[in-house]
Amino acid sequence: MVDDPGNYLRQDHLLIPSITAGRKVKVAMGYSFKGYMRSDGSAGTRNNIGIISSVICSSTVTNEIASKIDYAVPIVHSNGCAQLGDDFSVTKSMLSGVAENPNFHSNLLIGLGCETNQVTGLLAAIPNVKPIDGFSIQQMAGGTNTVAKGVAIASEWSKDITNEQRTDLPISKLKIGVITTDMDEQTLAITTPVVSALIDELLENDSTVICSLTRRLEPSGKILATKTKDTRSKEMLKTLSEGLNRRRWENDEGYALSVFSDEEKSLAAHEARLLGSKDLVELLNINEKPSNRGLYLLKSSDNIVETISNFVSVGCNVALIISKEGILTTSNVIPCISLAPCNESQIHRDHVDFYIARGNEEKQTVTLLEKLLQVSSGELTALEEYELGEFAIPHIGTTF
Repeated sequence: MVDDPGNYLRQDHLLIPSITAGRKVKVAMGYSFKGYMRSDGSAGTRNNIGIISSVICSSTVTNEIASKIDYAVPIVHSNGCAQLGDDFSVTKSMLSGVAENPNFHSNLLIGLGCETNQVTGLLAAIPNVKPIDGFSIQQMAGGTNTVAKGVAIASEWSKDITNEQRTDLPISKLKIGVITTDMDEQTLAITTPVVSALIDELLENDSTVICSLTRRLEPSGKILATKTKDTRSKEMLKTLSEGLNRRRWENDEGYALSVFSDEEKSLAAHEARLLGSKDLVELLNINEKPSNRGLYLLKSSDNIVETISNFVSVGCNVALIISKEGILTTSNVIPCISLAPCNESQIHRDHVDFYIARGNEEKQTVTLLEKLLQVSSGELTALEEYELGEFAIPHIGTTF
C-alpha cells in the first residue's frame, strides 16, 4: 500500500483534528485522475483501438489485424451468425455499446458478409463520435485483402494515439462497475465496510457506480427495492426476490415461490450492504446505459466474463472485482482491480491488487480510492500485467 496519495488523489473527506473543539472536521478539496477526454463528454482510462468482429466467423481475421497494430484490442465472440429475436438484439446492442466505450479511441468492425449481424447495421447503430470503419471479408474478396486493408486503416489511428496525452479530469468522469464472485459471509464481513464506504465516497463526488445484479443477489430484492424511488425498478426488484423470473413452473406455484433457501437469502442480504448508504437510481436491463450519474444495478449473468463485458457495453471505464481469493480473468477493454479479504495465514496472491483487512476501514478506503485513481490514470492492474483479457456476450434465449 502507498501512504502518499501522490498526484492522483485529493482527499475530499480528509479528517483532521479541530483546534477549537477537539473534534474531526471535513476539508473539501476534490479528486481527479488523468484520462482521455472524448468528444461526447465521456472519458477513457485507456486509449486503445477496438478491432471488433461482428460474427464468430471473422474472429481469426480480427485477431490477425489486432496482432499487427499497436494499441489494438480484438473483440471476438461466438455470436452473430443466424441469430434471431431478442438474442440477436443483445448481440447487436452489446457490440454497439462496446464500440461506444470511452476506452476505445477508434473502432474497426470486421464481418464475414453473410451473417445476421451485418457490419452495415452495426455502423448505423453506433454514434459517429469517434473514428470508425468497417467491412466484410466477402466484400474484400478474402481474408488476406481484409487484413491488409484493416492494418492500413488502424495503423493511422495508432499513430494518432501515440501523440495523445492524458489530461486532468474530475472523478465525476469515472463510471465504475462493481462485481462480486465466489463470496461467503466471512468475505463480505471483511470487505463490505471498505467497499461500501468507497462507493459512498464516489457517489458523493458525482461518479457513477454500476453494481452487478446476479442471481446470488436476487433474494435481497425487497431490501434493494427500499433504496430506489423508481417505481418500475422497485416492482422488478420485489419480483426478483420472489424468484419468479427464472424458475417459474406453471403447474407448481409452491416451487416457484420457494426458489431461494434461507442461506441464499442471508448471503444476499449481506451482499446488499455492499452498495453503501446512497439511494439507487434504477435497475438497468442488459446493455441498458445509465441515464445520469448515481448508483445503479445492472441485470447480469452469473458468468463473470459476460458481466464484465456488459460493464463495457454500458460505458464503464474501470471496474472492481471482489472475490474470496482473487480471480484470474478480466476485461480486455477496461482495467479491473481485483480485491480480496486479507487472511494472515494465506500467502498473498500476485493477481490480487488490493487486500482488505479487518479494522482501520477509513484509512483503507482512502488507500483503495487512491489505487482506483492511479489505475484510472494508467497504472496497470495485476491482471493487465499478466496480459489477461476476455470478452463474451450473454444469451438470453434460444439462438435459433
